[in-house]
Amino acid sequence: MPVAKPKSVQTVGELLHWSYANLAALDAAQRRGIAKRDRICWMIRAKLFKGLRDGTMNVGTLFADLRDAPTDHCVYCGVVPPPKLTGDHLIPRSCGGLESGDNLVWACRSCNSAKNDRDLLEWYAAKNDFPSVFLMRRYLKLALAEAESRRVMDTPLSENPRVTFSLEYIPIKYPHPAERLALEKREV
Repeated sequence: MPVAKPKSVQTVGELLHWSYANLAALDAAQRRGIAKRDRICWMIRAKLFKGLRDGTMNVGTLFADLRDAPTDHCVYCGVVPPPKLTGDHLIPRSCGGLESGDNLVWACRSCNSAKNDRDLLEWYAAKNDFPSVFLMRRYLKLALAEAESRRVMDTPLSENPRVTFSLEYIPIKYPHPAERLALEKREV
């Protein structure tokens, strides 16, 4: 089920930047091993959101994610060792996703088949689950790059611009760090 957006998030850019800033707050909590976001996490979110909106900060390159990219297990279920890994597109080619390394992750055949040609966030929502920080970071970077290249960052969400990713599933709220820590441990 798509997530309701707050009234303050009106454009594609605001949605993507807010989601990315919230993801950074969750990531900061996880890296520090705390079960609840604290003042430092909220400061990271506020500073990053402002910096992304005014252009003084950026999300970094997809290349930077290579250090966190799992190559020995499925990025979706974490099965180790997997029977056989296959490349899967975070944003499916059938939806317009790029045939590029930035859009590919390693998945077991079972997860790859289950996800099929669905968008990553739509698939997780159907499973009543939430992607890892790694997957969300990759997905949001792809979405931001596309929105910028299509020049839809300032487009109101109400206009429902044509993009290859699922705008309606972009999260504005993330699970509590303790919930994510349990999921992250399961996935590794």
